[in-house]
Amino acid sequence: MDRRRRRVSEHLRTRRGRLQTRGATGWRDWNPYRSKLAAWLRASGREWPLAPDARVLYLGAAEGTTVAHVGDLCPQGRVAAVEISPTAMAELLPVAERYRNLLPVLADAHFPARYAPQAKGCDFLYQDVAQRDQLDIFRRNWDTYRPRQGLLMLKAPGIRGGAPQAVLDEAETELRAAFATVERSDISRWAKGHAAFWVEG
Repeated sequence: MDRRRRRVSEHLRTRRGRLQTRGATGWRDWNPYRSKLAAWLRASGREWPLAPDARVLYLGAAEGTTVAHVGDLCPQGRVAAVEISPTAMAELLPVAERYRNLLPVLADAHFPARYAPQAKGCDFLYQDVAQRDQLDIFRRNWDTYRPRQGLLMLKAPGIRGGAPQAVLDEAETELRAAFATVERSDISRWAKGHAAFWVEG
């Protein structure tokens, strides 16, 4: 096992069929029904892609369920956790207090320049928001910060009505026109009407 994989394995494992991450309080389950990022790991078959010192821009942090696991997996890195809802932020703040590497940001992801102090230099963009213009938000943040890689959790019903498959197919076409690499994973088993898109350059 190479050094990077060994460092990742210190913080991520599968036990009895369950994903787990390790933080300051020990190992804890990572439920794919509560975290689309965990669902993507299950669906894609990929290894955890980020180094322990990765700098992550996380859009749609909500109450911090998934953000906390990212914090576990990037202990020497930085996670700028952007959330628009003051109610959700009130629940995210106590989570962030337990992690030195989490930076909670109350902001609208439509305006990426507003959180430049926290997000500058990020090498990975993660997005899980439900707005109709999800694709535009993702591209706007990508163009602002130019990360190396990104992962977009796309909610078909959030974009428009109609058959989710058709909505997701259309979104994939748009992404392929904008990015050099696009890999689509079906996570609807865990999150109805959703697909995950891994993108590069």
